Amino acid sequence: MSEISFINTNAIELKLNDKEICRYLNMRACDGALCELIDGCKKEVAGIASPKAVFAKVSVKALNEKLSLGFGDVCSKKLAKNLCGCGEAFVFCATLGQEVDRLINKYSKIEPSRAIVLDSVATAMIEEFCDYVNDILGENRSLRPRFSCGYGDFDIKHQAEILDFLDAKKRIGVYLLDSYMMTPFKTVTAIVGIAK
Repeated sequence: MSEISFINTNAIELKLNDKEICRYLNMRACDGALCELIDGCKKEVAGIASPKAVFAKVSVKALNEKLSLGFGDVCSKKLAKNLCGCGEAFVFCATLGQEVDRLINKYSKIEPSRAIVLDSVATAMIEEFCDYVNDILGENRSLRPRFSCGYGDFDIKHQAEILDFLDAKKRIGVYLLDSYMMTPFKTVTAIVGIAK
């Protein structure tokens, strides 16, 4: 069994890019009023988000598109291509926590336009947090781009195996729904190959 490690970012400030937030809003740029709304939403999300992650290093055994990873066996040509030449990989789960979901849900009932911006801000934040996790994992080593369940032919059903393997429910409060989506909704699982 691989050792499970934990990352908590309450001590650091994630830098959110307004251009990325606008991209999630399907806008090229923001004007004065939208920029003010985005700034307010960034402060609101940052004030309640609790970014956490769990990860483990696993061995990678590949035979064509069939992969044996620490959490189970996977059949995926695209993931196999991504991990080609890697003898090991990191498996991780990162989340912003349940309070972000509650905030977005609250505004979806009373101010839907703000809820949309909050959702885009939270999406940018979980991606930024995943980049932060990658930076920690990549210290003194070269990593492949992260690859998540649901990308290409990497079946979303493997989400269950990853969460179980990382004990994500107990460690960081991540649950799997019947649809294989995760809650809190601003949660990501990924495989990151360690290049030789």
